[in-house]
Amino acid sequence: MHVIINAGSGPVPDTDRTTAAAAAENMTQFVADLAGLGTTVAVCTATPDGDSGDGRYAFRLDLADGRAVDVEMPGIPLDQVRYMGAAGQDIWDFPRLYVDGSSWVWRYALGACGPAED
Repeated sequence: MHVIINAGSGPVPDTDRTTAAAAAENMTQFVADLAGLGTTVAVCTATPDGDSGDGRYAFRLDLADGRAVDVEMPGIPLDQVRYMGAAGQDIWDFPRLYVDGSSWVWRYALGACGPAED
């Protein structure tokens, strides 16, 4: 028997307490983290029609290189979603973001938005 799981990809914990405002604040940090890695976001737009209904809120990133990326961001406090592999962080405790339909914890979602590979 094989058990395969994708931890953090289900509904965001306490979905009834998630907010679009918290997701927007998280996107501000996400955009800053992308800039720190050399990926410039020209425009970040909330796209409520794409909200999943599971505690994640939809945004579209128009990148300076001409690409567009869709991100579904959990609407919980930043410290509960921004997994960066720091001391004391346990990857199992963090919900995933969705980038163009694929799920990633924050640290790896940044890479999914990074420069297109040739």
